[in-house]
Amino acid sequence: MVLHRLVTDTDALRQAWETSPLHSRDLGGFDDVFGLEPAEDLIVNRGLRIPYIRLMNNGGYIPTSRFTHRTGTGAGQANGVADPHAVLREVERGATVVLRGLVRYSPEVADFCTQLSKELGFFTSAGAYLTPANSRGAGPHYDPMSVLVRQVHGVKHWRLQAPPVRWPRTLPAPREQYDTPVIAELDLHPGESLYIPRGVVHDAWTTDSESVHITFSGDTPPMWADVLHDLVDQAAAAEPALRETFPWRFADAPDAVAGQAKERLALLRAFLDTVDTDQLAADIVDRHATLPDPAPRGRLTAALAHTHRPEPQR
Repeated sequence: MVLHRLVTDTDALRQAWETSPLHSRDLGGFDDVFGLEPAEDLIVNRGLRIPYIRLMNNGGYIPTSRFTHRTGTGAGQANGVADPHAVLREVERGATVVLRGLVRYSPEVADFCTQLSKELGFFTSAGAYLTPANSRGAGPHYDPMSVLVRQVHGVKHWRLQAPPVRWPRTLPAPREQYDTPVIAELDLHPGESLYIPRGVVHDAWTTDSESVHITFSGDTPPMWADVLHDLVDQAAAAEPALRETFPWRFADAPDAVAGQAKERLALLRAFLDTVDTDQLAADIVDRHATLPDPAPRGRLTAALAHTHRPEPQR
């Protein structure tokens, strides 16, 4: 199990899920999964490209032209490659480095996320945030998915505010202001984690210490609204009246529109009454809880060793 490396009490996480923050302590080390040294190696030696590396400072993204370049020769040229010297200059000016999609280029994080996905029951990914001392990265915002923050180096101060919108489906507007009550404020140290439910406004910054943390989350979670959208599509496929356009000059005939709306809603309700909820539940599990199969390791070696016998030409 790996979830116990992110929270001290899994039952407490289950109770807090999508409702309240959860601070865990005494989780032990995390260097076998991720830390400052592998982060530096990725930035300096691995030629990361946009969008897998971004820089932020005080709530805004730094233009990629300031820290990327074109590299390679001939057909091997690539745009948007992080220039390590430029990245480090921006960090010295207070920028936060954001490493996205770590499962694609960190085998240790990928293995951890594979196991975490099995334990949580949905696909998870990870991103890392490296912030110099006395700096702020993203600024106040909320996410359309719940996240687990694991501090791996240094200290970061966090302030959480009540959600302005419960269980949002999309990201907020950039630099939006929030006046909801503060519900938690704490320092996060190595060996500690913070679960932040979807929609909870969070802001984090460093003071005297630099900080590295890794965040685990799923994609935008499946919601009942998504299921209902699918059912409406099924109803429209079964009922021609639900595919009918509005009446001629409908803006001049609001009573006719209201009458047709009433009829169509009755058709929709009748269709929904026929839905087999047991089958619906099975479909939801099959669609949203089935994890992608990773490519089996060793398959490339076997494929390269396979003897190819071309068909004779005729």
